[in-house]
Amino acid sequence: MKKISLLFAFAAIYSNSILTQAQDIDVPPGQVMRMVNCKITDDRFGFNDVVERARALEFDENAPNVIFFRRPIYASPEYHESWDMQIAAYYSSYTEMVDRRVASGDNSYGRLPISCSSPFVARNVLINPQGSQLEDQTAMLTRFCTLNQNASVRSAYNRIRTATENFAAAGNDTMTQMWTPGLGGPINADFDFVLAHVGPNRSELTERMDMLRNGFRPAPANNARAFSCERPSMWATSRVYQASN
Repeated sequence: MKKISLLFAFAAIYSNSILTQAQDIDVPPGQVMRMVNCKITDDRFGFNDVVERARALEFDENAPNVIFFRRPIYASPEYHESWDMQIAAYYSSYTEMVDRRVASGDNSYGRLPISCSSPFVARNVLINPQGSQLEDQTAMLTRFCTLNQNASVRSAYNRIRTATENFAAAGNDTMTQMWTPGLGGPINADFDFVLAHVGPNRSELTERMDMLRNGFRPAPANNARAFSCERPSMWATSRVYQASN
């Protein structure tokens, strides 16, 4: 049940390449992403109703920078039995997250017909910052990944970055993220990171899936695989709030 309580989502990276290996670089600091799994407690409400009510809430300067609500489409049976949705709130840093949550308290979700799990936090590294802007409603794939022997998060990041660049060169600019555990969750998690792909819209994401199905191989074949991943889950994701810049 460890993976159920963390609930991440991702898409596969494969073994051959069409472009050369990207320069080996350090992993960027990324954002801080606070997540909770939730159950809708009022049978008069569905996921879309909860999203609509959440968008009507008042958000002040202590709100997260961005909030997404995620509904599982193809996830494990255990997750579907336990939870209806996941809430992800994004901050620029741990300091920003803690300061804002201390200042605002934890009452926002009390105004929604949901009951949520203990929170957990991940470091969210965006692989392709130039990726297309997301629509308010889109789709996401997530997958639990484990580093292979003698591999590092840095080597995994660089392999994923190369594959993402090769997808972009082939015309698909799906956003790719790498989530590493930060705070909370299982003490002894049996995965090292989550690989997430978020389409600017649903069609862009499913196009990526079909590119792989049709034989496209974006990752380099001339170096050892740094990690292995389990089968992906698919989510519908809705932007509830985004701070104006």
